[in-house]
Amino acid sequence: MNNIKNSPLYFLEYQPNVTYADGNPVEHKNLENRSVLSNELVVMVQDYNGEKVTFTSRTVNYQDKIFIAPLPNPVHILLNSGIENYNHSITKLRILKNDCQLDNHENGIHILNIGIDNTNNNFNDLVKFKMMSVISLVTSLEAFLNQVISNDFIYEQTKSGKTRKLNKKKIESSQVTFKEKLTLVINQLLDNTDFSKDNTVIIERITELYDLRREVIHLKTYSENEMGLYFKSIGKLLDIELENIIILIKKYMNLIKPEFVE
Repeated sequence: MNNIKNSPLYFLEYQPNVTYADGNPVEHKNLENRSVLSNELVVMVQDYNGEKVTFTSRTVNYQDKIFIAPLPNPVHILLNSGIENYNHSITKLRILKNDCQLDNHENGIHILNIGIDNTNNNFNDLVKFKMMSVISLVTSLEAFLNQVISNDFIYEQTKSGKTRKLNKKKIESSQVTFKEKLTLVINQLLDNTDFSKDNTVIIERITELYDLRREVIHLKTYSENEMGLYFKSIGKLLDIELENIIILIKKYMNLIKPEFVE
């Protein structure tokens, strides 16, 4: 599966008066003549169309050198991390057949080799890559939902017959669940009460992924025997088909914000 296109966090139009996130104005200085730079910068450049744009940028110091680059949109970074780890998991699946101590081709059962640590490295990597993919994909969705909600948006939450109005800070708090944002909040944001109902399949698959992410992160250990400690959670992780879910995540994001994922 191909990676998506990353995008920077930037202002679409040239703005002579730019402020930092804390509201303080940006001082216009020639970076080439400065030996010490703030690690928070706004850099004005020309894009590929020749138009002036201002990027939110960050410095990185390493071995007495200062590197400056636009901050990428973390949603895209996380989504690409999910895709890359999914691709790595598929690579591991394909080479398992070459790492077996016993092959029974008649019934399709293959017992993998066991290393000095009494595990199989390729199988370990398969679990690791799928685990990292699930975590990255859900985190990208959480970041996306927070990002598309504007600062002035008010969500009307109804519980037990009572309605209260929540601003963005409260929407991003524990007062609103991920699943509520995924459905009811987005319905109101788009002013479309049928959005969730019209995309039930997407919502169900994303919810399935979210529930698995919770299990994978917490990995609760109550069990009547050692075999049951992580068996169900890791089993779900190994069984879940991620390619289709990734496609649905892209579709969901683009339904809310067209051309966000390219």
